[in-house]
Amino acid sequence: MSSDPENSPLESRIAPLAYELKRFRTFEPCWSCEGHNGPDGSLWKIPRVWFYCESVVQVRVLSDAVSEHRLAAQLSAPWRVVLTFSDPDNVDTTFSLEPSLGPNRPKLSALQRDIDIIAEHLRDATFAEARKLSRLT
Repeated sequence: MSSDPENSPLESRIAPLAYELKRFRTFEPCWSCEGHNGPDGSLWKIPRVWFYCESVVQVRVLSDAVSEHRLAAQLSAPWRVVLTFSDPDNVDTTFSLEPSLGPNRPKLSALQRDIDIIAEHLRDATFAEARKLSRLT
């Protein structure tokens, strides 16, 4: 799932989440990072998966599903889906699934445990949120 596996391989800690998103066939992961600490040991780069999606409803369902995990107090930080873009010369809309961090940042190891929890429960949580939304139509 990398356009350049030799120079930019899919990092092992984020791979389960990237694969789970890909498994839906509506989300197309295009970039990811497992998170990294800086030289001083503090969080430098947050874990995240960037993806394309044609359906805003699917993005909403994914966002709701990840929020449900936070409500159950299973994650060390709230995770969210944000709108972004990959490159200034790319007109395609990109989304990012990432932690929302305030001043009390969890350690990278805690955020990486969040990755595992989200990946493990994403499919069931997303289907549950989709069922809730379908009852409204």
